[in-house]
Amino acid sequence: MKKIPLLIVTLLLAAVISGCTQNLNTADENAPINPKPLMQGISQDMSKEVSLYFLNDKMNGLILERRLIPKDSDVLKQVILEMIKGPTDEYARPVFPNGTKLLSAEIQEGTAFINLSKEFLQESDNEQIDKLRIAAIVNVLTDIPGVNSVQILIEGNKVNTIGKYKIGLEPLKRSILVGEVYNNRERVKKLQEKADFGKETWRFDPIQVVRMEGGIIGLGSQDELTLKEENKGLADVEVFHDNKVYSIHLIQPLGDGDNYIWVISNVIAEFTPIPDTNPLKGESFIYGKVTAIDYFHKIITIEREYQDAQDLRNEAGPDIKVLPTAIIHFQAKVRYDLEGGIKYAERDASFSEIKVGDELGIVLTKDKEARAVIIFDRSSISYEPNIKVAVPAKNDVVSNPFKVIGKARVFEGGVNIRLIDSNGNILNESFVQATDSAPSWGDFEAIISYKPLKEPQNGVLQVFSLNAKDGSIQNLVSIPIKLK
Repeated sequence: MKKIPLLIVTLLLAAVISGCTQNLNTADENAPINPKPLMQGISQDMSKEVSLYFLNDKMNGLILERRLIPKDSDVLKQVILEMIKGPTDEYARPVFPNGTKLLSAEIQEGTAFINLSKEFLQESDNEQIDKLRIAAIVNVLTDIPGVNSVQILIEGNKVNTIGKYKIGLEPLKRSILVGEVYNNRERVKKLQEKADFGKETWRFDPIQVVRMEGGIIGLGSQDELTLKEENKGLADVEVFHDNKVYSIHLIQPLGDGDNYIWVISNVIAEFTPIPDTNPLKGESFIYGKVTAIDYFHKIITIEREYQDAQDLRNEAGPDIKVLPTAIIHFQAKVRYDLEGGIKYAERDASFSEIKVGDELGIVLTKDKEARAVIIFDRSSISYEPNIKVAVPAKNDVVSNPFKVIGKARVFEGGVNIRLIDSNGNILNESFVQATDSAPSWGDFEAIISYKPLKEPQNGVLQVFSLNAKDGSIQNLVSIPIKLK
């Protein structure tokens, strides 16, 4: 083998060291990642996985990228920095323009305030692209527990528009991106290969695809999902989001069967949006209970509801003509939410669905005719607790240590367990992770121990979850037991 002179080796080594030093000195915290994200070389138990969203290669939709960040990092700040660095997926495009800096990031009362440098205002030539950029940021940040909305600031100031897209001055919330979803076939092939090798195997299940990848169309982790149909490479999933019903269509683009992945292909709103009431046009909103209906002439007779409400100032009724073009919604009760309130889902309805005794919300024109009607669900739904404890049962005698087994449908699957003696002293406080998170049920199991007692006594086992917004106790289950 031909030898390389020592002088040349020395010079080459010096050049490499010099180049490395220069890169370190000029490195920017927002520098592009190439080719690996932040967590290269850091073990799984020191990290947590987050969902990031970037533009797809056609710039007409979003792409999911799962990335690891340090477990003890400021998640709000870190996910923005990771997005600024850009995607690692060859079929994805950046959301942040070159040179954008994150100046500050903080959460106040459920709103994430993201302060960016003026470079973020660089325009694209397409309003839809700017809308998708904002959607990607809002969807990423509202994935973070405790964040319900996002306020984007530029150099500390609110702005009305980003590029060509008007965002307004109020905090932004998730919105569903309705329509066809583009999937690059070559990217789909690579996703199939990953799944075949045991990575992202959730892509074999249409419900899990919507659960894991739904952020690309604006869905959240708490949205209610129901598989309506699955047959020959096609699937339909019904989604309740923000009190509205959507149909998510999925396909298996590479083949039909259990060994082929699913992708989201289309999103359809099962309702017609009702434009807001516009007082400047003489419009008003009232509540009423139906006392009679003329189906032929489309006239409803109402008795005004909520006698202490402001809407009584609007003089209207009792007979109200429903316009032929009126939008009619039915607001159905779905289930109780994690805080014990009722979740609703709104869908399109017809005039024939209005019945005597129904409570309605009505948008009136200046001529006191109904251009929109919302029918409120009169049915009752049974309350189902979000935590169920199978072991121990009420008044069971337990010995130290004892096992707690149950099911939970709680945020991020976090279950807290507390053991209290007859004097109110806390003998044990534990935390366990259920196998799944809300709205799905997950199993949990824990071993609870306590210091030896001088004599048997009564106790209380408390199992509960914590509110992600304020840390308060919710879904509390209290079980009286006898301690040996």
